[in-house]
Amino acid sequence: MTDSFDLGAFRRDLTRRTADAVHALRARIGSETLYGFALFTSGERDFAWVRASANTEDALTRRAAAAAALDPRFRGEAGRRLLRWSAPDWEYHDFAPEVRGLAVPPAEGRRPTLDPALYDAFVGALKAVDRAGLFGRGADRAFLTVNILCDHASPAFFRRGLRALNPVPTAERHLHETAAAPFVRCVNRAPRRERMRIWLALYEDLYMEWRTPIAEEARARGLSPWDVEEELARFGRKVVPALVDLLAHYGFAAPIDHNRGFETREVWLAGSALFLVRRIGMVAEAEIARLQRLVGDFAERDRRLRVASTLAENTARVLHELRPRRFPPSEMDPLTFKLTNPEPFLLRRP
Repeated sequence: MTDSFDLGAFRRDLTRRTADAVHALRARIGSETLYGFALFTSGERDFAWVRASANTEDALTRRAAAAAALDPRFRGEAGRRLLRWSAPDWEYHDFAPEVRGLAVPPAEGRRPTLDPALYDAFVGALKAVDRAGLFGRGADRAFLTVNILCDHASPAFFRRGLRALNPVPTAERHLHETAAAPFVRCVNRAPRRERMRIWLALYEDLYMEWRTPIAEEARARGLSPWDVEEELARFGRKVVPALVDLLAHYGFAAPIDHNRGFETREVWLAGSALFLVRRIGMVAEAEIARLQRLVGDFAERDRRLRVASTLAENTARVLHELRPRRFPPSEMDPLTFKLTNPEPFLLRRP
């Protein structure tokens, strides 16, 4: 099928079917305000199918209200923001059977150049429909965002279609609403102590994959836990006690999540907080003593485990790197991940 696939005919057929879908959609939504139209596909590559999806401001409000009845995170404007660009949650997701019926060659065995050619065909079809005025003109068009989407699209994939298919003011307005910089500026306008508390809470939410409103907003804007670490590092030694608190709180969780096949989120967060302490470097003696106590507690806990987390050895290693004259290099059993020389790191009682 790949060799006989006519890309030009596919693009023309997709254009016609998309135009028919837009006409039908306009009749269906009546006076509601259309804010998003997308060709929705199977992923960012290896395109296996294409669907037409759309949503209106009114439909977004209805879906957010329905979601809020089950989950308080979706109450008020937060729900609209969380669902705005989640095409599978749109009221008019996959609304056009004529677009759904258009065949795409199977991904297996097709030539590598077909993927970018298919993406260009998606773009070309949407541009042709736009030139015909079916997405509106003037102010109406400026407030409608057209894109190519997939489930869990990366920010780069989203921005690629955004810039290719929309007027510059539309793209810039959307990027301002979803870019990381305005979010960071908003948090950093808070008083310093409150600002640090917000970043710490977000750090915890993102590593633990909690779906709090602020974490969902940060993810929607492309912020990662490593971006939050950059903000926390700016606080220097003031944030170190809170990072040691995270290490102490999460460091005693089960080391392995057998469903995920690697470290638990808790141990991942604890280790990340520990290495951020090392990166900051300005650690007071009180926190050094707390790290020493944690080495002893981790080592004692690990004695009862067949395979341990690496936190005992990692904490000892950080102590060595922070105070190399006082603490020797750490040693670890490569099979059990246990610290084999805990004694030099233990806090000595007077």
